[in-house]
Amino acid sequence: MRNKKIELLQLHIVPISRMTSMVSCPSLSRWTTTTHCLFDWVKSRSAKQQNPPQINYHDIDLPFPHHVVAKTHLKGRELRCCYRASVDGFSASDFHRQCDFKGPCVVIGYTEKGFRFGAFNPEGYRSTDDYYDSFDAFLFYWKEDAGDGREAMVVLPKIGGSGAALFDYARGGPQFGADGLLIGPPLAPVMGGFTGPDTNSGVGDLRWAKSRLGLSYARKEDGKRSIFGDESRATLVEVQVFCSPQIASLY
Repeated sequence: MRNKKIELLQLHIVPISRMTSMVSCPSLSRWTTTTHCLFDWVKSRSAKQQNPPQINYHDIDLPFPHHVVAKTHLKGRELRCCYRASVDGFSASDFHRQCDFKGPCVVIGYTEKGFRFGAFNPEGYRSTDDYYDSFDAFLFYWKEDAGDGREAMVVLPKIGGSGAALFDYARGGPQFGADGLLIGPPLAPVMGGFTGPDTNSGVGDLRWAKSRLGLSYARKEDGKRSIFGDESRATLVEVQVFCSPQIASLY
């Protein structure tokens, strides 16, 4: 009986030399190569972080006077155009590709009728699908036939508290308040689909804008409830966004 136990034990205890020949194991060099590749990936990733892609700014003159941002974080900073819809594209995807993670910015719009308007976003864009409270956001516009001087611009401040001053929809363009100013809002679902020019993805088109003042932002001087005057909607031929390259470089 004792001899049988010894034979059984010998059957299960296999010398290492025999085990190597019986079982096909990956060579040590294989694992060494894998570890080396892992460190190469980390090194490559670190290099990318140290050398982020360069931001291509549009070389155009600032279309608004610096006093517009005199009470904001952009005061005294160089401002450059990071988004130009007529060049970069009018879809909300184009807008976010150029404007996300640039910090506070100024949005300028031009309608097909020659009307100019703008807005200041103190939070910037990050495609968060969220809204932000702020007393610092505001809208503004140029009086018709009033030139480009300080007196030609009218600022429409945030009213009704700081709540929901800004919306940052990944599929939409700039939105100030629930209805104050919407440029290229995300397309609303209707009957299981989407209305508008891009029925497949629901991404907003920045050629379309609408405004209703009095709830989130002050009305115009003449009491009109839209930044576009008598009309609540407008067709845009250009949208530009200006930011501080210095602040953008910190993201």
